[in-house]
Amino acid sequence: MLDFAFEIVDDSHIQIEYRYGSAMFNFNLYCMDGRWTLHPFDGILLGNRETCRLVIAELLRNKDFHLMLARENIALSGLQTSIDLQEAEAAASGRLNGQDRTRLDEDNEQDPLEDYIESHTFEEIVANEQMIIDDRLNLFKDIIEKMFMEGYGPDDEEFSKVQHIIRIYKEASERLSSLGGPDLRSDHRRRW
Repeated sequence: MLDFAFEIVDDSHIQIEYRYGSAMFNFNLYCMDGRWTLHPFDGILLGNRETCRLVIAELLRNKDFHLMLARENIALSGLQTSIDLQEAEAAASGRLNGQDRTRLDEDNEQDPLEDYIESHTFEEIVANEQMIIDDRLNLFKDIIEKMFMEGYGPDDEEFSKVQHIIRIYKEASERLSSLGGPDLRSDHRRRW
């Protein structure tokens, strides 16, 4: 299994999977106003700021990630993250000046969820979620097509379960679409 994989969704969105330890984490790399931003989507990272910083710091050192950026003409130096990495880099290099690495100064930490909310409109957040749901929907459509080609059908339990998953994702996609309104890409976007 690969430690790093990516999928180019469109000119301004790239989905990234990165293995850190034994876990695979999902990130969204998106361009807004000419700036590329890396944002984690896994609850474990959003809920644990220190771990999130460490995983992102390691991803930013990954050579395959560097090659992907180069191929897509994205400058590493111009890349921003939705997570403040300064303390994670200090922890990773052992430069916390005697401070306990497991206890970071809460006053100096930025809340990644708050940063994400402040830097995105509601419509942008819904559009990001819509993109993730649609990607999962397409994955399960491909799976069921492959199952059908291999002779599985509605009478098979696994086939029925995959059909059920497709219905769930399709309903979720439709419901998210109705939240975003007709013009998600409008230049006149209201902040939260």
